[in-house]
Amino acid sequence: MSEEEAVDAFVLLRWAETEGQPYCPYCGCAVVYRVDRTVKNRKTGEIIGKRRKFTCVDCLKQFSPTSGTIFHGRKLEHRDILFGIGLWVNGAKGEAALHLCRDMNVNVKTAFVLEKKLREVMGALQHAEKLSGEVEGDATYLGGYVKPANFKKHRRDRRKAANQSGKRQAITVLRQRGGRTRAFVQTEKETAAKMRDLVEIGTTLIFDEAKAWDGLEAMFDVRRINHDGNDTRNYGEAAYSRDGVSTNLAESSHARLKRSEKGVYHRVAGDYVQGYADEMTWREDHRRKSNGEQFLTIVAAGLHHPPSREWKGYFQRRKLAA
Repeated sequence: MSEEEAVDAFVLLRWAETEGQPYCPYCGCAVVYRVDRTVKNRKTGEIIGKRRKFTCVDCLKQFSPTSGTIFHGRKLEHRDILFGIGLWVNGAKGEAALHLCRDMNVNVKTAFVLEKKLREVMGALQHAEKLSGEVEGDATYLGGYVKPANFKKHRRDRRKAANQSGKRQAITVLRQRGGRTRAFVQTEKETAAKMRDLVEIGTTLIFDEAKAWDGLEAMFDVRRINHDGNDTRNYGEAAYSRDGVSTNLAESSHARLKRSEKGVYHRVAGDYVQGYADEMTWREDHRRKSNGEQFLTIVAAGLHHPPSREWKGYFQRRKLAA
């Protein structure tokens, strides 16, 4: 794909409702004219095409296919962005920034910020609406690392305390059967307190025996499954599934997240946990779709997502703060 063809793809996806006919994103005017400028490759200096911009006849503002989107202020060429998204979508359990930067032949910081922006887009898709129908809920822990002591007699059994380092964070997942999955970096108790804002009234909630969910039984139709058999509230014999009551789908989402941490990313910093959780829930929900469908979904969603306040100029702000 040439740069011109990549720009054509951006224009078609950005203004799909008008069949690729641009209109002003600032005032909505449909009368615009095209302005082309010569573009050189930043690496080689070779002329690769023309930069396509549009000028609004009404407000006279100039805009490009990426203006006002998650790709606003880009430094990468359009075709490099598409190439990077294609590579990133292909990772069933994620794509490390070090791996992506080598395939794209860019700096690791460039790949890092591109991935973070895509995770922000995924998060917007996953949290766009409340869940309904039958919704499973469960929590797990992610991130952080406890270095084992040198001598065995000084080592602790880390299975007895999920958060010994103080860096591991609870991730609670709500997964609608046949629908979307939403992940929150908070405990089950914190999620239960906000449940009215997360699911529709009349939703059937399915949880394990954790006491954090007990207060919801007065507001929702709550079904429980006893996993460990030690609960005394008469939830039945210990089992993973009984009469259609299980949290297996929520736990499946946890499994994908943990496999990505262990096999792809290795370390997940606490400040970024929400982004990784949103990425894995999106991948879990779209696992049956083809790579092409996933690719078009992410590109189109990115072109309809506002500029990122967190990741636009991220490394420049960090340098100034230092």
